Amino acid sequence: MSLIKKKKHVSKKNKKAWRKHCDIKDVEDFLEDQRLEERLGKFETKKDSELFVVDTVGEEKPEVVDVKPLTLKQKKRALLPQTPKCYEVLLPTSKVQDPNAKRNHVNPVGTKPTALSKLSLKKQFEKGAYLKKVELARKNRRIVRDKKRRIKEIRNTFDKNIWGEDVPEVKGIPSTLCDDFISTEAQLHNVLPEQRLRPKPAPPKTLVTRPAVVTPHPGVSYNPSYQEHQDLLQQVVQHEEKLMKKEAHLHRVTTSLFSRLTPHEKENQWREEMSEGLPKPHNPANSPSTPSDNDTDNEYKAINPPVKNKKKDHKARRKQKERIAERERLKREKIDKKKITDIYKLRKLQTLISGKEKREEALRVKRAARRALLAATAPPALSAHRTPAPQPDLVEPAQLSGDLRNISSTVNLLRDRFESLQQRGALAASKLMMTKRKRLKAYFKPGHKVTDQDVENYLKKKMVKKTTKKAVVTK
Repeated sequence: MSLIKKKKHVSKKNKKAWRKHCDIKDVEDFLEDQRLEERLGKFETKKDSELFVVDTVGEEKPEVVDVKPLTLKQKKRALLPQTPKCYEVLLPTSKVQDPNAKRNHVNPVGTKPTALSKLSLKKQFEKGAYLKKVELARKNRRIVRDKKRRIKEIRNTFDKNIWGEDVPEVKGIPSTLCDDFISTEAQLHNVLPEQRLRPKPAPPKTLVTRPAVVTPHPGVSYNPSYQEHQDLLQQVVQHEEKLMKKEAHLHRVTTSLFSRLTPHEKENQWREEMSEGLPKPHNPANSPSTPSDNDTDNEYKAINPPVKNKKKDHKARRKQKERIAERERLKREKIDKKKITDIYKLRKLQTLISGKEKREEALRVKRAARRALLAATAPPALSAHRTPAPQPDLVEPAQLSGDLRNISSTVNLLRDRFESLQQRGALAASKLMMTKRKRLKAYFKPGHKVTDQDVENYLKKKMVKKTTKKAVVTK
C-alpha cells in the first residue's frame, strides 16, 4: 500500500516563497543539458566515427611496446607545430552560435571624435607623438594590399627557389609563425638553438702595409750628423711633453681636487666641530675689566628687540612709488635700447655664426679623415688589450761612440721583435701580469714555550727589516 503524501498548503505570495516550495530540478537539468550541447555540439550533428569505435582487437591483450620517454628537446620540438599560446586568446572556446546573425555594429562610447579630441590629436601630431604609430599602420595596410594583389594575380613564372635561404622554413622557423605581421625577433626567438644560422665571423685583418723591420731614425746611428741628432732630440722632447701634460692633467683632476691637512690641523678641526654648541670655558683675557660693563652684564636683553610699528606718511609713500616707477622706466628703456642695438648687430652675428660653422665643419672633416686613417692603419683587435705604441729611441750625446767597436746596445732585440709582431697584427696584444706574493705572518704558537729572549730577538729582526726597506725606497 503506497502512502499518499499529503499536500502542504503554503503561501506563495512572493518570489522567495515560489523558489522555496516549487520543485524545478527537472527544468534546470534540461536547461543544463541544452547548454552543454550548445558548447560541445549536438549528437545529431556528429558523425558515427566520432561517437563510436570499431573494436578489431577483441579481448586479446595488445603487445607491450617498449617506448622510450621523450627528452626535453624532443618535447619542445613536438610542440612547435601547435598554435602559440599568444593566439589562444583569439580562438573561440565555445560552439554556441550568435543568436542574432545580423547584428549591427555599435561603436563604443568615446570613439566618435569631438572638437576637443580633434584639437588635442592635432597638437600631438605636431609634436610627433603619433608618427611611429601612423608609419606602422601604413606599413600594415601596404602589406595587406600587396598580399591581396598577390592572391588575385595568376602566377606564371616559377623562379622562386624553395630551398633558398629566403624561405623562413629553411631557417627553422615554425610554420605557425611565418606571417607578415610577426616580427623577425619573435620568429628567431622560437627557433631551436641548433637550427639558428649564425653569420660566419670575418677573418682577422692583417696589415701588409707595415714592414717587418721599421727603418730607424737616422739620429739613432752610432755616428749621426748634428742636424739628425737634434731632430731626434726634438721628437723625444715633444713625446715627453705630451706624457707630462697628461700626467699633470690626471694629477689636477684627482689629487689636487682634495685639500691636505696636517694631523695638528685635523685634530683642531675635529675639536672645534665636536665642541660646537657647548659652553665655552671662561677666559679672563677676553672678559671685560671696567666696572660699568660688569654692572650691565646682569641686565636682561632680548634676542629680537621689539620693532616699532612706525607708519609712513603720504609723502614718503609717494616718494617710494616714484622711485619704483623711475626704476622700472629706466629698466624698460634699457631693454628697448638693447633690442634696437641687437637689430643692428644681426649682420655681424650672422657672419660670426657662419664663420664658426665653417670652422667646426672643417674640424669635423679633419677629425673624420684622421679617424679613417687610424682605422685603416690600426692593427686588428685580437684581444681586449691595446697594442703598445712605439716609443722613440734616444741615444744620449755621452753614449755616442763614433765607431762600431765601442757601441753599446740600448734596445732588447727579443722585446723589439715581439712588439713588432703585435703592431703588425700577427700576435694578440698582451699585458704583463705580475703575481702578488702572499705576506707571511710570523707568530708564536700557543703550545710552545716562549721566553723574553725570543721576543727580543723577534723584535730586533723586525726592526732590521723595516730599516733596510726604507733605505731601498730612499735610494
